[in-house]
Amino acid sequence: MAKKTIATDARPVIESQQPVSKGQKSFNMLVEKIRKRRATLAEWEAYSEEFNRRYNGEYIPQRRKFDEVRTQLILRLDQSHEMKGLTKAERNIIADLISHIADQVLESTDDPVVAEIFDRYNAPDPADPATEAAIQESLRSSFKEVFAFDIPPEIDMRSPEDVMRYLQEQLDEEERAEQQRSQARAAYHAERKKAPKRSKAEERALAEEAEVHLSLREVYRKLASALHPDREADPAERERKAALMQRVNGAYAKRSLLDLLEIQLELEHIDQAALQGASEQRLKRWNKILKDQVQDLEMELFEVDAGFQMRCGMTPVGSTSPKIIKRVLNDYIRDLNEHVRWFEDDLKVFDDLKRLKPWLRTMKAQLQSLD
Repeated sequence: MAKKTIATDARPVIESQQPVSKGQKSFNMLVEKIRKRRATLAEWEAYSEEFNRRYNGEYIPQRRKFDEVRTQLILRLDQSHEMKGLTKAERNIIADLISHIADQVLESTDDPVVAEIFDRYNAPDPADPATEAAIQESLRSSFKEVFAFDIPPEIDMRSPEDVMRYLQEQLDEEERAEQQRSQARAAYHAERKKAPKRSKAEERALAEEAEVHLSLREVYRKLASALHPDREADPAERERKAALMQRVNGAYAKRSLLDLLEIQLELEHIDQAALQGASEQRLKRWNKILKDQVQDLEMELFEVDAGFQMRCGMTPVGSTSPKIIKRVLNDYIRDLNEHVRWFEDDLKVFDDLKRLKPWLRTMKAQLQSLD
């Protein structure tokens, strides 16, 4: 049996010498949207190999080195805090630097040594009234997260008895309220002898969904009937049909009408005349399916795009492109290289007190510029 040549540029687009209908215009527009979004996904997929190579081979190792060199700086700052010859003001600068740098390092690592140093330089003063108020507020927030209600200011959080007494009162009140709601629900359901009828809008939505499924199944059944490999005697043709049937099953599972129509065009089971002659009712059902495909593709694009943005340390805002992400990644790697060199140079000042003092003044100015 001669093997049928399959067209590689099958495009289900409605062309006509006569003015196209509203449904035909929507069909063509949706097909074009799907094509553009698939093309964009293909661009992301093509770029992903290069991105992963540079991200894993350059960005991640340099990021680790950046954390390591900052950790070394924190250790040297801690060691120099009690160095002879430093003024109180200079020690305060060291403490501020440790807090600032350690806070940044702990955002990307969970180094217990850095955490211990950070806590040591940020320990609250128990004698400070503001500290006591902060502790009380922190305890109130913690209880609110657990029990989902506020503890009023008149309750002393330092008294476990007062706190537990108030909590028990609130829990008892919630239990009584829940019993009342439960009784009200039971009374309401007892009065309802049958479920309410669906609204007309709900009935229409269900009917439309049934028609959409019917349209997909109609196209699928025609292709399945034509491609069933068990009906083919020629081994080569049977293998070809089996491969096509896999595509058909995949498209049907994804509810991809466009893919099913493209396969029909490839097999020459439909032509331009058949598309042009599709009724408005059928086009309406097809367009509903195509709209769902567009939405699914847009969601997939958003997730792919956002994934690249987050890996580059960006907060996902709007859409980007492989070209933009490539530039951002290049900038990140270049900035990391520069910052590593700067911190490596900074580490050298701790060997000489005469260099350390002016460096601390420079660092103080930089910290003030961040406020």
